[in-house]
Amino acid sequence: MEEFTDEEKKILAPFMTNLDKSVFVLVNLPEVVKGALFSRYSRTGKSLRRVLLDEFIQSPETGFREIVGHAEVKGVEQSVAIKKAEEFYDRVLVGYGDDSVAELASAHIAVENLSNVATKVIQDARIGFSPLEKSTRYVYFDQQREGKWLYYREPAIMQSEFAADYEKTCDKMFETYAKLIPKISAWVMERNPQGEASERAYGAATRAKTCDILRGLLPASTVTNMGAMGNGRAFEYLITK
Repeated sequence: MEEFTDEEKKILAPFMTNLDKSVFVLVNLPEVVKGALFSRYSRTGKSLRRVLLDEFIQSPETGFREIVGHAEVKGVEQSVAIKKAEEFYDRVLVGYGDDSVAELASAHIAVENLSNVATKVIQDARIGFSPLEKSTRYVYFDQQREGKWLYYREPAIMQSEFAADYEKTCDKMFETYAKLIPKISAWVMERNPQGEASERAYGAATRAKTCDILRGLLPASTVTNMGAMGNGRAFEYLITK
């Protein structure tokens, strides 16, 4: 898991249900902030916690402090309001058994360090559920962690006679993918001159075309991050599934 300083943990703590697990829910944030955060999350290699910290909380131009209003007194008022809302929903759901009420409240959840296969199982629950995955069309998957390419080493496979073949194959796919990025990028720029486009726009377009051409090389076990917004009934169905 990603490490944070004590000061960073203190800043992040009010906005998520935990700081040390791969699955967590966003809290105490307005819908507009959560929507913008997830949108950025799908186009970066950073974790959601790091995006929130670096590009929202600690970035003056986002106006995060004004939008969220996380001054001490405001935070107290907000936590009281949230507690009252939770108590109300508990009374309605438990006391009256009205499951349809669960469709009127939503939550934003992040799931990190899971395989591409697992994202598809989660994303298949579409009703009342809006998933967003780190995009292979806009983000390069060419990074290693502790000297290893980021793909899921499924325990049953790794304990079988096919473990060495599996790792050799996945390593070769990632090595080929990473090696081809500069070559394909140069080919894309040669085929599509910059013209009047700005450096930023041209760079983004070149990256997107390069990613789109190469992403078929990535194995289904590629490790990624995803986020989702869903209502209570959708999450209930997802947990059952």
